[in-house]
Amino acid sequence: MRFEIRIPTYERPILLLRALQSLQAQTHRDWRAVVFDDSQTPDAARIVADLKDGRLKYVKNQNSIGAAQNIDQCFSSVPSADAEFGCLLEDDNYWLPGFLSLISQRLADGRWNIVLANQRINCEGSGLLPPNETTRGHWFAEGKLSPLQLRASLLLMEGISNGGLVWRLTPKVHLQVGSSVKETGLHEACRTLLIQEDILFISEAQAVWTELPDSMTARASTRYRVIGRGMQAIRDFVLKAQGAEAVQIATKSAVRNRLIPSLAFALAYSGHPIEAFRVGGKSSVVGKALRKGFAIRFAESNPCRAFLGSLSEREQNSTCGPSTVT
Repeated sequence: MRFEIRIPTYERPILLLRALQSLQAQTHRDWRAVVFDDSQTPDAARIVADLKDGRLKYVKNQNSIGAAQNIDQCFSSVPSADAEFGCLLEDDNYWLPGFLSLISQRLADGRWNIVLANQRINCEGSGLLPPNETTRGHWFAEGKLSPLQLRASLLLMEGISNGGLVWRLTPKVHLQVGSSVKETGLHEACRTLLIQEDILFISEAQAVWTELPDSMTARASTRYRVIGRGMQAIRDFVLKAQGAEAVQIATKSAVRNRLIPSLAFALAYSGHPIEAFRVGGKSSVVGKALRKGFAIRFAESNPCRAFLGSLSEREQNSTCGPSTVT
């Protein structure tokens, strides 16, 4: 089984080298990789050249396209190296040696087109957190995840994790968000909405997600109000489309993780106070969330409007689909 690994990078040569070396250390050897460089310096090109590995390909973006689009292009369904599955390895993350072997074993039966792999957490500068501290282990259980379960998770968090996705390289699997969503911080939630089939969640964490200090994320232009407005619109989309079913699933997760106040806040913030009270939200929490939600709708335009509108149209053409986007 051959994997094609897409590696978006920007001005982080030391971290990029770590990521590439972790790829070279994989016990599963049948892979090819493409480094998509959005940098202004030649460091990434030099690193790839110095590794002298014929499985590594370097691509320089003709113009700087920004983090969101550099990552999004990595989710193309078109293989460049006769590979069956694609993976994303962001330059600040890395893999433990058994990652690709684990994925290959779990995909051997040919049942799954998409895998979401759990990830351990590395705090840059202090090291790996204990094995039980992972990005998705508290949210999902080993085995099948339905599109409804994934959408319900958006009521509490951002859904899938880009770095944990492995997907079959076929036009039937569409995971590119597109250029209309400019904020990197909204892409995982939007990508979650694109998943239209059951996927496999692997709870064993052989991939590593890195939490960086602010000094190492200088490029990040995340604007919290824009992210908040986008997540508000995404959650409203889910609630109008999946309604009570999504809330029921999210409530079970919130109870398990002791996050009922957070769920109530998210529901009210997204303009659904009745659902917030039904899950056990207190009046003070619901009232505060409603006021904040109204204020941000007044102050910020919906950064996901075009994406959600297009998705709504597609779903209405194939099923009953979600309601209109506000």
